[in-house]
Amino acid sequence: MRPYSEALQQLLSDVGRLSQSEVESVELMNATGRVLANDVVSPMNVPPKDNSAMDGYALKLNEADGTDAERTWVVTATRLAGDATEINVLAGQAVRIMTGAEVPEGADTVIMQEEVTRDGDVIRIKGEHREGENIRVAGNDIAEGRTIIAAGTRLDASHMGLLASVGVDKLSVYRQPTVALLSTGDELTEPGQPLPAGAIYNSNRYFLLPMLEKLGCKVLDLGTIRDDKAAIRQAFAQAAQDADFVVTTGGVSVGDADFVKEVLDELGNIDFWKVAIKPGKPFACGSLTKDPTKKAGYLFGLPGNPVSAIVTFMLLARPALEQFSGQAVQPLAMLPAKLSQSVRKRPGRMDFQRANYKVSEAGELVVTPFNSQSSGVLSSIAESNCFIVLARDQGSVDEGAQVEILPFRQWL
Repeated sequence: MRPYSEALQQLLSDVGRLSQSEVESVELMNATGRVLANDVVSPMNVPPKDNSAMDGYALKLNEADGTDAERTWVVTATRLAGDATEINVLAGQAVRIMTGAEVPEGADTVIMQEEVTRDGDVIRIKGEHREGENIRVAGNDIAEGRTIIAAGTRLDASHMGLLASVGVDKLSVYRQPTVALLSTGDELTEPGQPLPAGAIYNSNRYFLLPMLEKLGCKVLDLGTIRDDKAAIRQAFAQAAQDADFVVTTGGVSVGDADFVKEVLDELGNIDFWKVAIKPGKPFACGSLTKDPTKKAGYLFGLPGNPVSAIVTFMLLARPALEQFSGQAVQPLAMLPAKLSQSVRKRPGRMDFQRANYKVSEAGELVVTPFNSQSSGVLSSIAESNCFIVLARDQGSVDEGAQVEILPFRQWL
């Protein structure tokens, strides 16, 4: 069995990534979820001009002797947000100004309206104030020429607002990977259909498809293929022509009807088969062609047990797909937490036990394992928010010990 880190590194090396020749231009409104192909450099300052952070009065603060409370200013104009009328503030003058409005020429301070008393057009200010108060300086948020989003970033809603704020309306992004998704197994029945004796409903397809779409993939849903070697071979050959990747569930173990690994070996090359993780040991991957110069589908053969399938997808297929789509693969972001109860483990495989973490009244992370760690209990994923990650050679761990946890809800 391959250690997890070794299996992942080989997978990333074999899969590679899209090239700059596989880049397309998209409108900003259609860019959410896409991977940026080039750095975006701001063409402007944000804000473009000094503007007011408050509703109040723009004035020259230190143009006269005496304390602020003894001085008066005469209001000569009003400036609203979006008003570009030329206004020049002289000593002893003030301009009524609204939040976001450009600070008029000559003013160096904005006094919020709650700190001002006004009698007609004459104002006095309360308390002591400093020059520059309540002014957002041009370029304070974003300076012209600054890289605001780096290549390889998967764009989300916050990026959309940021790009719009500097006037960007088109982006260069990598094309979306195409993934063929299929399940194997005579026992599988689709939801909504009567469940025959000995059959189970196909749950794997229904969590893998949205997870693939969340990664920005175009999914070719090929449904379920029966446990027939010829049918699996035909499906794989066609999928390899139509997709960058093929994701399957089932048929990768050692049963009499487990043909996925056999067909992969016949059509192409198996990179590796077993990974030293629990759940998820039977994981087959490799290219669906023996021709090293031909670009064909790369197969991720996930186990049939639903928890094993989702864990191997999260830990192996997901980072490979992210890298291929142009993203930088990040190390697993694990956190320290205290065990609320003991956990059982045998040395031999790296263990990812489903669990829930929360912050205790003392302000520390406390983690509680799910009551069943069976690879067939899909509710353990739906009702958990993290994995307790235990090293390959580690044994059982006592209550109160510190362990590492891996939050996973962001991938679902």
